[in-house]
Amino acid sequence: GDAVATSGDYEKIIYKEGKMYSHVINPQLGRLLQLNQVTLAQSVVVCKSCMFADALATAAMSREDISSARTLLEPFRTGFREPVTDFILYARRGPRIVRMLVPGLEQKEDRERRLARHTPAKVIVVGSGLAGMSAAIEAADAGASVIVLEKESKTGGNSAKATSGISGWGTETQARQGVADEERLFERDTFLSGLGGQSTPSLVRTLSTKSAPAIHWLLHRFNIPLTVLSQLGGHSAKRTHRAPPDENGRPVPIGFFIMKTLRDAVESEYKGNIEIKCGHSVTSLIHNVDEHNVKTVTGVQVKTEGEIREINADAVVLATGGFGCSLSEDGLMARFRPDLIKCPTTNGAFAQGDGVTIAESIGAELIDMDKVQLHPTGFIDPKDPSNPTKYLAPEAIRGSGGIMVNDEGKRFVNELDLRSVVAKAIQNHCAPYKDGDYTGPPFAWCILSEPAQKLFGAPVIDFYKNRLGLLEHCADVKAAASLIGCSEGTLIKTLKSYEGAAQVGNCPTTQKDIFPAMITPDSQNLILCRVTPSIHYTMGGININAAGEVQERIESIVGHHRHIRRLFAAGEVTGGLHGNNRLAGNSLLECVVFGRIAGERAATIDTPSEVMFPYTESDTHLKDESTGWFSVVLREMRNTDKKYGINTREARFNLDGSLQCTGLDIGQYVAVRGEIDGETLMGYFSPITRPTDEGVIGILCRVDARGGPITKLLQHIRPGSTIQMRAMGGLRIKFHPKPNPHITFRGKTIRRIGLLAGGTGIAPMLQIIRAYGNFVLQNGPDAVTPHGLNLIYAAEEESDLAYMKILETLRDTFPLHFRFYVVLNRPPTGWYQGVGFIEPMDIRKRLVYPPTDEDMVVMCGPPVFEMAMRKTLFHLGFNSSQWFSFAADDNISAHL
Repeated sequence: GDAVATSGDYEKIIYKEGKMYSHVINPQLGRLLQLNQVTLAQSVVVCKSCMFADALATAAMSREDISSARTLLEPFRTGFREPVTDFILYARRGPRIVRMLVPGLEQKEDRERRLARHTPAKVIVVGSGLAGMSAAIEAADAGASVIVLEKESKTGGNSAKATSGISGWGTETQARQGVADEERLFERDTFLSGLGGQSTPSLVRTLSTKSAPAIHWLLHRFNIPLTVLSQLGGHSAKRTHRAPPDENGRPVPIGFFIMKTLRDAVESEYKGNIEIKCGHSVTSLIHNVDEHNVKTVTGVQVKTEGEIREINADAVVLATGGFGCSLSEDGLMARFRPDLIKCPTTNGAFAQGDGVTIAESIGAELIDMDKVQLHPTGFIDPKDPSNPTKYLAPEAIRGSGGIMVNDEGKRFVNELDLRSVVAKAIQNHCAPYKDGDYTGPPFAWCILSEPAQKLFGAPVIDFYKNRLGLLEHCADVKAAASLIGCSEGTLIKTLKSYEGAAQVGNCPTTQKDIFPAMITPDSQNLILCRVTPSIHYTMGGININAAGEVQERIESIVGHHRHIRRLFAAGEVTGGLHGNNRLAGNSLLECVVFGRIAGERAATIDTPSEVMFPYTESDTHLKDESTGWFSVVLREMRNTDKKYGINTREARFNLDGSLQCTGLDIGQYVAVRGEIDGETLMGYFSPITRPTDEGVIGILCRVDARGGPITKLLQHIRPGSTIQMRAMGGLRIKFHPKPNPHITFRGKTIRRIGLLAGGTGIAPMLQIIRAYGNFVLQNGPDAVTPHGLNLIYAAEEESDLAYMKILETLRDTFPLHFRFYVVLNRPPTGWYQGVGFIEPMDIRKRLVYPPTDEDMVVMCGPPVFEMAMRKTLFHLGFNSSQWFSFAADDNISAHL
């Protein structure tokens, strides 16, 4: 069981000079803790060790502040031999009570409330590998009825062939084995491996945050014992999980084991909810296109037993895998990587890229299609060396300490480097395989010493050696040199050099610094095998976002992508995650993480309401804060330093359904609240997504001191975390389309709009400018007055300016309709626009003047800025019906 330890300021009280002190010392300040109502009064820690629990409870007390104590304890949740399973922190005032929360993990009650706001859906999942089965199970758990369509006669796909394991950080297995690992290390390794391709930060962060929950899902939900850890090439810690040998000592092929377990669970627990149809090949997606060229998928066309038929659905999830065996002259490999057509492959013949092809046929964007991973160790079978399909020599063959030499008996690479690096090294430093008249691709020899064989596993050795005939035994180094065909002296020199490098922990030639097992010139009973780079994985595929929605490329003033409605994808069929090279174990992880995400978003596609915030104008001004609050799930947090300004982030939250809109008006803002460190923090934001954007709402926030108290909450949350959101007041301007296009505010027709923005008060202005531009595009230039939209943007210095590239693009797109002018109080050298503050002359020349009944001025910024602008407008002859001030609306200052 768990141990529980508590520490409090009441245990021993010391009185001195009329003040009370605790017996606990703050080591940073070098003094006893003073008792009061605000500081930490009690800490309770739960973990497996009573000693550690007691030490951590006391250490937490020494931090005095609740936030600092939480920061101290959170790392001990992972990467600690006796992990903290829970903690409670208490301060008297409030009182404030803080309990351990896992970032990115939605609370059960929040999820249940969210799922209750949907109508049951019919979901088709195409493909029955790990991504497909994860999607099907998650969709069924969310209330959907699911059909899984598999073109082969059995389920599993390439997932069933996986041997390396599933990677993840912050897991129970790592904690039990004392493996210290971190979010930043996992993400760094993934980005580093992917250099040269596209590793979308939001996808990598989602993969990272959801990695431990994915492994725990398999571990606890399906009792898959992911208790063995390996540190494989490109990883900076032991984080690739697989199962231990079975009761007879035989190896457990982890991919097959996972797929069999999930298939058994579907058949026993999901009868009536999930139907698996093998021998059903999906040939196309049934879809329609509306007048705005928006595509909606409504089902699939299937070929089975020679017949073509259609199956309708509310949503479709593509999980068909990659195109690693699409090697025909008209296949995807010939189209994107013709140089690899004759390369061996570890993929099954079914890996033809079917999902990629049918998605592209309706306009889905493809990404990184030329990024194909060659696994460095595809076994060459000496009995059948020309067979293009190779058994995969698992990553663990090198991770256990196997070394690689060329035909001269020389090492040439760090065996634990990235797959791409090792494969390239074999191609550059090794000779082609020759057998009689046959000349094959370059190959290397992999040598395992007895310690390496022990790590790799005797049953695994037996399987590959005696059942498949892919490994050969050599009594000593002399016999190994004879088999390789190299000089015995050269091989001895190689092994002696490796022995010396292992003893000092670094190889100066290959920069190897991890040596799992020793091999020396005196080693005996060696195992050798021949390996060659083989097509293993295709990093490219369908472009998806962090919600698993399939994207199409569009040209728009507000963005370049739009989702194809009711179509999702997960697994190797997608691109944009692994970049130029996938890390070992990240494939199975991707399948679970994004399969579950796509499955749930597909299952929750239909909602009773088309809008998230279905309230009238009067409703949104209710003072009762119990009204109108909804839990929203964080989809992604985008770094927008370059796009919108230093220390800014765009937080994008899922709406309940992928097709739902916010229901907000242009200029309307939202309240955001959440709890951290026992405090409920709140902020007000103007969405930077459009009211018509489906499935998502985005807000721009600062992550420095200027962002206000809520910054602490927004920096802490991760994809999957929930906060509460509520529609508030605001400008609420309306753009009326054809046949009578016009703009109104509070029932009054508006011809000219002036915008006054201070600092990050630019956010709601951008929403107005975008809507104005769309209005012109949809209704024609005659619908508006020439130069009817003008912006004056004030900031302290140039680094404070946000949205400048977008503003310039909008100005260049609509030169006859939109103008903007920037005023800086501290301008840089060479500045040629406004200097100081916005003056009356600026408004006369560059905004709207003289004022008419069909003019409106909108101002947003710090309260002092808006107050000054209101006074200036009053002196210029504007009355209160001709302006709107966010700071004056409902007496709430928008923290934008």
